[in-house]
Formats: sequence, structure tokens, C-alpha cells
Amino acid sequence: MYRYHIALSFDESLHAIASSEDESTSTIFTEIPVLSSDGRFRYGLERTITDLRRKKVFPSETGFDVILLGLLVYIADMRISRSKQAQDSWSREITITIPVFNTGWINHKESFERMLKFLTGDLWTLEFTKREKKLAQDDKANDRTDVYCVASLFSGGMDSLIAAINYMEQGQPTLLVSHAAESRVRHWQTDLLSVLNEMYGNILHDNAYYWTNLDDIELTDGEKDKTQRSRSFLFIAIALFAMSGTQGCTQLLMPENGLIALNVPLDSTRIGSHSTRTTHPFYLKLWNEVVSDIFGFSISNPYWNKTKGEMAAECLNREVLKIAMAQSYSCSSVNTVSIQSGKSNHCGHCLPCIIRRAAMHKAFGDFDPSVYMDSNVTELVNNREAKGEQIRSFQYAIERLKNNPKAKDALIHKPGPLEMDAPYLTELADTYYRGLMEVDQWIRDSLEKEDAN
Repeated sequence: MYRYHIALSFDESLHAIASSEDESTSTIFTEIPVLSSDGRFRYGLERTITDLRRKKVFPSETGFDVILLGLLVYIADMRISRSKQAQDSWSREITITIPVFNTGWINHKESFERMLKFLTGDLWTLEFTKREKKLAQDDKANDRTDVYCVASLFSGGMDSLIAAINYMEQGQPTLLVSHAAESRVRHWQTDLLSVLNEMYGNILHDNAYYWTNLDDIELTDGEKDKTQRSRSFLFIAIALFAMSGTQGCTQLLMPENGLIALNVPLDSTRIGSHSTRTTHPFYLKLWNEVVSDIFGFSISNPYWNKTKGEMAAECLNREVLKIAMAQSYSCSSVNTVSIQSGKSNHCGHCLPCIIRRAAMHKAFGDFDPSVYMDSNVTELVNNREAKGEQIRSFQYAIERLKNNPKAKDALIHKPGPLEMDAPYLTELADTYYRGLMEVDQWIRDSLEKEDAN
């Protein structure tokens, strides 16, 4: 087992990753060059910068600070093996050193360390050093676009699609922010953008996206990790990077239904960092403490008190949603699905798939254009292997709430700290309850329909 200390380097003469080991502390120190010999950014960032400039988005020095921080965190998370380098096969010890132009970041060191531990389950130490090298185009500050007041994450999933449709229906010029690390994900995003462009060509919207290319990054004794717990950290960093290059875009929206945002463990096997926390209120609270001070921005989830089905049912243009749904994705097992079926984008049995299917059932009844590898609910309920694990966990959690509805008030606190405001907590608990009952209705209706057939 090793601890890792990873530092970002602006030395253009450093042509490859440089590593050394300190056996006395079991630490691997790694320098990662962010610039090529000709001064261009590595790891796909140059392409993003060029694309933003075409949109008259010219990020600030502080914007460059945050995107490089997001990139370094993402690299560490994706290239250090949990199974090999964690004492408990999960929590790794990671120190990162990041040169920043704005020394105000130093005041938020503890917030970042707490935020990252909550997000990934690892022990993080952040070191901020002074960056002397200037990266921003200061001469372009007056040329920055002023058409956007709002940026919103656009992953290619159902929730961000619904949000985008609602923005367009309201005539809200929106900067849609995307991240992809493989062609399939970017393909889903561009397919959805094509629908939005066709349906809402008269409403201003642009896509700011970052395609991360980590192919050249191999850490000593590192190996790849596929959990991607830090992806939302990079996602937010991309958005802040782009927003810093505009005039007046100060609000970042992270659309996700309240059931997933809270992500209360369905049973004792889904706890801690094994459950995603990308829009949990505590995580967003920590981010807001930072960005309000550093940028004067705010981050919020406009659907924190809605179930996924309620989001779909209340979409401001349900017909556009029905058209676009087949192009969106929610599955957490897309790689396995492609290998096994070759034609489906969704496994049909993972937690996100189940919530998606229940949401479509609530909003549209039997209409769901998505193709699921395992579509038969009866078979899933009766499956005693991995395929039936999540739906059984849902049934357990649903039964627990039906037997004791008041348990919802305590259960919402299990994933992390919440603001102790009584009306707010009541709203969260009710959203959690409605979300599980939405899944329950889908299961019961599906079993009845399949039995009749």
C-alpha cells in the first residue's frame, strides 16, 4: 500500500510524468506536466479552451485555478487503485499540490478536504502554492459574452435533459456544461443537443464541454479506478471555469431529482462512499461556501424536492421529452450492457435504471422508448443473483417505510449532515418517501401486467 503525493507542474521541459518513492513513508511523489513543450495544455484541456473562445468565453486566472484543481483531483481518483492502495480496500491517502494564481483558495483548504472526503471516501490533503505563470487572456475581458445568466450541468441523463427543456420553454439563455471521457457518452450528449437545437433554435444555448484524455497518465503502482466518485467535482470545476469567462453568468444549476440527490442507503450494503453524493445538500453547501467567496457565484439543485417521476410529469414540454428520452441515458452499467447485449444503452436492473423506469411509468404510463437489457420485472424480483440485488433492496426499503412511515425523518440523515431547519427537513423526508413509493407503484403495476400476460 502506498500514499500518493501528486503535484501539477508548469515546467514545459518536463515531457513526461516524473515519479519517485519514499520508502520510509511509503509515499509515491509524482509530478504531472500540464503543458506540452509548445506551451499547449495537455489532457484535452486545450481543445476546451479553444472551443470556449469561439463562444466568446475567456476564462479568468481564477477560472484556470479551479479547472486545474478539478483535473488534478480527477486524475488522482481515476489513476490510483482502491484495491491495491487502500488499507480497507476503499479509502486512499492522497495529497495534491496545486499552483494557484488566486491565493484566496488557501482559505478554503479545509472545506475542500472535507468536501472530497465526503465525495470519494478518501483522505485528502490539499497544498496550494503560488502560480506565477499567467494563463488567462486579460486583453479579452471586455469581449466576454454577456448573454448567459445561468449555467446548468448537461450530462446526457434524464434529469439534465428535463431541466434543459424547461429552460428552453421559459426562454432562458443557458450555458449547458458537459463532461465526457469516452465517445459513447459524448455521442449521447450531442444527440440530445441536436434535439434541443431543432426544437429550440430560437433560444440562446451553448454547450461548454471538456473531453478528458488521460491515456498518457500512468502512476507508479497506480492502476485505473473506475468508480469516478470525483466526476462531479470536475463537472463543477468545468462549469466555474466557463462561467468565469463570461459577463454576468453567476448561477450554476445542478439538476437532479431529490431521491438520488439524498441517496439514502436502501440497505446496510450501500453506505458511505459506495453511494454517490454528487448533489447531496451537504456537498453543495461546502461548494457554495467556496464559490460565493472566490467567484461571487451560487450553486443549487432546482429539483431537490422533486422525485424523478414528478420532474418528468411536470416537464414544460412533455412531447419533446418523449422524443428525446430514447437518446438520454441513466444506466450505471453501460459498459457491461454493451458487451452483453450489443444493442441496449440500459441494463434495466441497476439503481439508476430502476428509478428511471419508475419515473417514466409515473409520467407516461407504459410509454418508455428506452431499451433495457433486463426488462422483465418479475424475473428481476425472482432473481437471487446480482441482477436482482437492487430491486430487492428497493423492496426492502419500501417495506421498511410502509411499516414505519415516520422512519423517513431519521433515514434522510444517514448519507450526511443536513441543515437543521424543520420545514426543509420535512420536505426532504417527504420527497424521499414519495420517491420510494414511486418505485413501489412501478414494481406492483409491472408485476400485475406481466402476470396477466
